[in-house]
Amino acid sequence: MLIFQTLLLYLTTMVSMFSQDKTATRQAIVTAMHKGDQYIGLLKPWKIPPNTQTLIDKEKEYFTVATWGTMHPARAFKFARLTSAIGEQLHSEGSGLIGETRQVSTWGFSDFRAETFTVWHEREHMAAFYRSGAHRRAMTEMKEDVSFRVRRVWVKGSDLPTPGDSTSTKAFVSRIKNGDFPEAVKKA
Repeated sequence: MLIFQTLLLYLTTMVSMFSQDKTATRQAIVTAMHKGDQYIGLLKPWKIPPNTQTLIDKEKEYFTVATWGTMHPARAFKFARLTSAIGEQLHSEGSGLIGETRQVSTWGFSDFRAETFTVWHEREHMAAFYRSGAHRRAMTEMKEDVSFRVRRVWVKGSDLPTPGDSTSTKAFVSRIKNGDFPEAVKKA
């Protein structure tokens, strides 16, 4: 009986180690994909909520979040369904959002990517939104389907793209992806 228990413990440990190694390898691959992703393609022009443009201080640094997620393309429809409600909530009056853009891309048969770039009046506005209804629901339901990475940076009001302008939006996103803005360290 002791030999059986020892063998069972050994096998359980080996399976757990293999699973952890596989997960760690997957995470390392996703991190490398994120760091190397400079693609700018199906990017929507910069969009702002009503009455935002008059509130921008050109010299102030605003909290900016770039989210990047990869998933199997079979999950794209679920992702689209869940995130459609987020846009309405994001652009509602008083959300603290200054502006946003997003893009999706397909990389072969096994990699669908979605990115968002949001700028906030205050870091706390972003935190409140991320914990809110539609966003929280989507994150909970997609937890097992999407591998996410996040960049947090500080952007001056003078660096923001012109609403509706694709060229300035692409230049702005390129600067975020290239690391041109100071990093905003995650609060503990």
